[in-house]
Amino acid sequence: MHFILDCDDVLLDWQRGFRKWLAATHNLCPDPHGPASWSLSDWLGVPGPDCLALISEFNASPSFGQLEAFPEARAAIPLLKANGHQLTVLTSCSEEPATILRRKENLGRVFGGAIDRLLCLPLGESKAHWLNVLRTGIWIEDNYRNAVMGLNAGNKTFMMRRRHNRDDEIQSDRRITWIDDWRPVISLFA
Repeated sequence: MHFILDCDDVLLDWQRGFRKWLAATHNLCPDPHGPASWSLSDWLGVPGPDCLALISEFNASPSFGQLEAFPEARAAIPLLKANGHQLTVLTSCSEEPATILRRKENLGRVFGGAIDRLLCLPLGESKAHWLNVLRTGIWIEDNYRNAVMGLNAGNKTFMMRRRHNRDDEIQSDRRITWIDDWRPVISLFA
C-alpha cells in the first residue's frame, strides 16, 4: 500500500518547534496547547500578514530542521515500512533548497530510511496536483481542506485530530476517518 503523509502536525510537531522558536527569537509566547483554529493570527496575537512572515522565517531557520516527532508517529512509521508499505511525505513548507534539506535530514534523523519520497511544495501551495498524481493511496493529513482534496483524488483519507481542526469535524465528509493518533492506522495496515 502507498501511504501519502502530511508532515507538520502529523509526523513532526511543528507547533511545538514554532512556539520554542517564537519565544527565543521574537519574545512571543502563544498558548502552549496550540491554536484553537486555523487562524494563527488569533493564536499569536499578530496580524495575518505578520503570521505568514513569521512562519516563513521559522521554516527558513535551522530550528525547522530540529522538529520532534510525535511519539506515536515515531512508532508507526517504522512498522508501516517493515510491513512493506511505500511512504511519501507531501508537505507545503517551502521550495527553498536549504529548507528542503533540513526537512529531509530531520525526517531521516527521526525515521531512519523509512520515508521513500519527500515532496516539498511552496508554503501554502495546494496539494491537489500531487494528490491526483499519487491517487489510490492512504492519505493522512491534519488540514481538512487538504483531506477533502485527497479524498476527491481517490485516496482513503484519515484526518488527524488536532486542536486547530476540531471545528472541521462537525460537518466533515463521512468518508473521511478522523483519528486521535496512529493506532487505528497501525491496526489496519501493520
